Parts: sequence; structure tokens; C-alpha cells
Amino acid sequence: MKTQESDLQKINIIPLLPAAPAELTGSAGSPAGTAEPSPSRMLPVTHPASPPPVEDYQFLLCGIDSLDLGLYVAWGSDWKRRLHSLDKKKQQARKNGGLLIGLPSGRNCIFKPGGKGENYRFHLQFDAYNLFIGKSAKPGTSPNVYLSISAKALWQNGIETVLSWIAQDLKAIGGGTIQRVQVSRLDLCADFYIPGGLSYEFLLSHKVTRNDKGNLYLDKNELETFYVGDAKSPIQLRIYNKGLEVKLKGTKLWFLDLWKRESTDDIWRIEFQIRRPALKEFGIDSLDDLNEKQAGLWSYLTTKWFSLRRPDNDKAERKTIHPFWSAVQDCFKNHVPGTDSEIQRVYGSTGNASPEWHLSHIDGCLSSFAAFLGITNRDDALQELQRRLTRRNNASDFKTTCIKKAIQRGTSSVGGDR
Repeated sequence: MKTQESDLQKINIIPLLPAAPAELTGSAGSPAGTAEPSPSRMLPVTHPASPPPVEDYQFLLCGIDSLDLGLYVAWGSDWKRRLHSLDKKKQQARKNGGLLIGLPSGRNCIFKPGGKGENYRFHLQFDAYNLFIGKSAKPGTSPNVYLSISAKALWQNGIETVLSWIAQDLKAIGGGTIQRVQVSRLDLCADFYIPGGLSYEFLLSHKVTRNDKGNLYLDKNELETFYVGDAKSPIQLRIYNKGLEVKLKGTKLWFLDLWKRESTDDIWRIEFQIRRPALKEFGIDSLDDLNEKQAGLWSYLTTKWFSLRRPDNDKAERKTIHPFWSAVQDCFKNHVPGTDSEIQRVYGSTGNASPEWHLSHIDGCLSSFAAFLGITNRDDALQELQRRLTRRNNASDFKTTCIKKAIQRGTSSVGGDR
């Protein structure tokens, strides 16, 4: 939750509880580059022996609140001419602070003066999403279009509908067709009605996590946002007063309909931000991977990465899960049907992943490949995959690549030929 720092006082969380063992919590990213607050802005924090209890709570909503995708787009044959036109529009946008453009679909967008990093030169802002477009006519090993979908579009329209809009817009912009979609970043969240709210003291005395660093925001000594992990870490947790954010900004009151409530009071959000490096470790690359594994991902994050447990044992792994957190852990399993409840995380590059991980990933890709071609028979899909792979690279190149990867993994057979 972002707020004006003039209205809030920010302090660093001081690690006061011992870290849980790695086999329980997994790995947490360490924040980097966080500026130390001046002594004049440090707030004294007292920790009462008995923090306010959380005994009453009601599940409201869970799902994907933010989603960034890398799109592999093949542009039309006249892409050079279109690229020249985009450059002209970018120059006009710089002069006018943005250029309003209407598309054949009836949707309007603002052509922004900037881009995104070095890879995406153009930025088109739509009501439901932001498109960042690179100069390459065809995708290479990396996406040449970056897409960031708004929370409102995700909750009210769904990913598939939004992608259909984007496909139309890419066609209009430059005759583009999407060849592949890669998940780059997402926020998974769950919203609960908690009468009386959550306190910093409660979270501090019940939290079990390997990452004991983060930030919090207070307003008149009342907790607004509790962070675990840095914003640039592969994984970051935010626990915050979502109802207050909706009320103050006034632009997301449509959440009331989703929550089926008339008031924003005492509505709290548990939200995990997962970036591309962590997604790769979980074997989440495509949207199919995400659909199949989001419940398992949530289970991992709320069980091994962070949890709230009663302080009833000296050993973290033996502490009792707090009933509220148990409800948090189960919400995706109970409310997101058709997804796996378990997931494996493989640290480091996928080159060190087990054969089982690769089989799982290949199986997911095969079904996506078949669905794209309209194939439903597994044998037919495998035959078509083999035909296209054979056409894509020759046996010699394949052997060379395998030997290189075996050397990198330390599994090459000296003098052998497999």
C-alpha cells in the first residue's frame, strides 16, 4: 500500500525473533539499499506481553491482483514503416507530455514520452493495461513486448478477456500476433474482514520467517502496512489495511462489490509479490503453469516462507499455526478450483533442477503447445512436437548443446557417447 510519507511515519523493523530453520521457511530475499532513518524519525516501539488477539475474521476474496507478462510478438511485414511511425509519435508525445491515440477497436490509449528500461522503447497506456514495446520485429530469447495488467481489469474481466483485447490492439498497432506468453511478475492476495484489525505487536510476536528484515508504516501509531522482504527481492510480503487504502484513494470502491460489503472498515490484505527469478524456481513460466500452480504457490508462501504461529514453543517448527493464518493458508485451495495444492521450489538456475522438475515443466508446455494447435490427442501432440523440433535444429547442434549443459552441470561422461 503506497501512501504519502508526509502523512505517515516510517520505521525499520528490528529483528527481535530468531529466524526459523531453512527446512521450515525456505529462502527469503534480503532487502538491499534501504536507507537508515534519522534518529529524529525513529519511533519507540513497545511490545506488550499480550498483544491484541485476532479471534474474529471472515474470508472475503483471494486471487491475482497484479500481473505482468512478457509477450513474444511477431510483427507484420511492414514493421519498419510502423516503427518509423511509432518514433514520430514518441517525439510528439515528448513535446505534449503524452499523445492521445484512438484504435480501430474503439479503445483509446495515451502514447507516453518514455519507455521501460533499454529493451522497450515505446509505452502505450490503456485503461486496463500498459504496453511496453521493443524495436525488434520478431521475438528472440526474450520478450519484445511487456504487458502490465491493472488490478481492476484482472478482477472484473479476467486474464483471458484482457488478452483478447491486447491481441486486437497489437494487430492494429503493427500487425502483431502473440506467439508466446511468459509470466514475469505477479501479486497473489487474500482479503479478510478482521474486526479491530491487525497490530504490529500481534504480527511481531506471532511471525515465523527466515527474513527478519522489512519495513512498516504507521499512522498515529496504528499499523497500516507491514512488509517482509525488500521491494526488489524475488519475494515480498505485504500485510496492510486494504480497506483504508480503498477509502482514501476513492478509485477502487468497486472492491466493495467483490467483498460483498458496504463498508471498507477493518478489511486487511495479505499479499505476496513474486518476481521472475522466483517464478522460474517454482517452474512457473506460462499462464497454464500459473493456473495449475497458483494454489500450490500460495501454500508454499504461507507455510514455508512466512506464517503466523502461537508463541507456545521455543522451536519455530513446533509452534501452533494461528487459526487466522490457517484460514489464510487454505483460502486458495478452497476458492481457486482446479489447481495443485503442492509445489516444488528449485533454487538457482533450472540447469540444476531435477529430472522430475523438467518432466513437469515439459508436460505443462506440451499441453499448451497442443492447445495452441487444436490437438487433443497426446500421441499426436508428441509427433507434431518431434516434427517441429527436428525441423528447428539438427542432431549435431542438439548433441553439442547437451554436452555443454552436461559440463556445466558436472554430469558429463568423460569419453562416453550417450
